Amino acid sequence: MQIKCALALCVWLVAGNAAACNLTTGTTPFMTSGLSSAGEDAGLKPPELELVEVTRGVDGRASCDASGLLTLSVAWPRGTDYKLRDLGFEFRVVGEDSLAIFPGEPLSGRVDGRRSEFVFLWRDGPPASQARIDMVVEVRAVTADNRRGPPAQVRVVSAPGG
Repeated sequence: MQIKCALALCVWLVAGNAAACNLTTGTTPFMTSGLSSAGEDAGLKPPELELVEVTRGVDGRASCDASGLLTLSVAWPRGTDYKLRDLGFEFRVVGEDSLAIFPGEPLSGRVDGRRSEFVFLWRDGPPASQARIDMVVEVRAVTADNRRGPPAQVRVVSAPGG
């Protein structure tokens, strides 16, 4: 009986480490009308972007240790016809997107005044298997009726293990 319990405990521990990372990023899909894009909207402006943090994966046994985290702050400029809570944002890499960090649909994040923070999670691996990150991320506002604003860009650079 003790051997069966010890074996079950070992299987449970191995299965727990193999489970996918279950971190919550706080972003949600932004619902649009589903109609094709109505083009750019003159009432929208480019968002103000700030790279908050890049956390690279580490060696370890926990399920989230090999995950990378990218945090971007999006501030909505004053003097527009839209409130931040009424907008979603599209994120895309300019050029080659080898990490596939960003989803294809617009997202909304937690609103704090004129700012929202967006956290993105990807499988980064341990430092020995990581590549240097050097990419330009383009972000644009999207309205519920699928109009898009002009993009803003931010550069993201991070060394392996950084």
